[in-house]
Amino acid sequence: MWNKHICKIALLAALFTVASSVDAHAGQKLGDVLINVKDSWGGLTGILSTIAYIFGCILAITGIFKFKDHVDNPAQTKLSEGIKRMLAGGMFLSLPFAIRAVRGSLFDGAAMGDNKFTNSGFTNASLSAGGLDKMVVDVMSNIAGPAEVMLTAFTYIAAIGLLLVGISRLTKRVEEGPRGPGGAGTITTFLASGALFSFGDSMGTFANSVFGTGGNALKTTSLVSNTVITDNDDRERIQTVIEGVMVFVMLVGYIAFIRGWFVLRAFADGQQGATVAQGLTFLFGGTLAINLGELINVIMRTANVTGLSFT
Repeated sequence: MWNKHICKIALLAALFTVASSVDAHAGQKLGDVLINVKDSWGGLTGILSTIAYIFGCILAITGIFKFKDHVDNPAQTKLSEGIKRMLAGGMFLSLPFAIRAVRGSLFDGAAMGDNKFTNSGFTNASLSAGGLDKMVVDVMSNIAGPAEVMLTAFTYIAAIGLLLVGISRLTKRVEEGPRGPGGAGTITTFLASGALFSFGDSMGTFANSVFGTGGNALKTTSLVSNTVITDNDDRERIQTVIEGVMVFVMLVGYIAFIRGWFVLRAFADGQQGATVAQGLTFLFGGTLAINLGELINVIMRTANVTGLSFT
C-alpha cells in the first residue's frame, strides 16, 4: 500500500511538472517537456537519501534500546531484534555503498557496461515537407532520446525506492512470510532493485541471451528489391518511416521490460494477479520489442525470404 501511494504522488508531481513546463515555455516541443520532467526528478534522489539517513538514525537508536531490553529480559526480547535494526540502520546510513553492493551483485564492477544496449539511429533521408511520413519521423526523432533518458532516470529512482523497501524489511519478523527478512518477496525486491540500477546492462544481457551480439538492431540497410520500388528516394523515405515506427516499438519495449521486474516482485510478495509467466512475458516481450529489427532479420532468414534488412 505504501508503494502505491508513492507511485501516485510521483505521477501527480510529474503531471504538474509537465503542465507548468508547457505553460512557461509554450514554444517547447514534446521532447523538451520530457527532459523537463526528468530534470524535475533530480531532487528526488536527495530526498530519498535524506529519508534513508533519518530512518538509519532511528533504527540505530532503537537497536541500542533493543539490546538493552534483551539484557534486561532475554525471554521477551530476542537478540536478533537489535541486530536486525543495527544492520538495517547501517545500510540506510551507508546508502551509496548499499547501492554499489546491490548493483555489483548482478554485474561485476569491472565488467559494468559490457552488456549495455545501443542503437544506430535514423537513416538520413530527405522527407516531403508537410507529409505524414515527415511528421512521424519528426515526432519520434524528437521524443526518442528524451524518453529514453526519462525512463532511465525513472528506473534509477525506482531502484532506490525498492532498495529502501528491501532494507526496511530486514527489521520484520520471519513469521511475515514472503515479506519477512528472508522471504522471497524481500529477496526479489533486492534483485529488482539491482536490475533497475543496471537498467542498460540488464536489458543488454537479455538481448544478448536471445540474439547474441546481434541485438539492438534498428537501422534498415535495405528495403524491397528494385523490381518493386525502383525510386531510390522513395525507398529511403519508406526506410526512415519504418525506423520511426520501430523506435516507438522500442520505447514500448523499454516500458514492458521495466514492468516485468515489478510484476516478478509482486508475485514474490504474494500479490494476487501477478504470476511468473506474466513477469517473464514482459521481460522477454520487451526484449523482442527493443530488438524488433534483429527479430525480423531472424524470421526472414528462417523463412529464406528477402526484402528488409536491419543493422
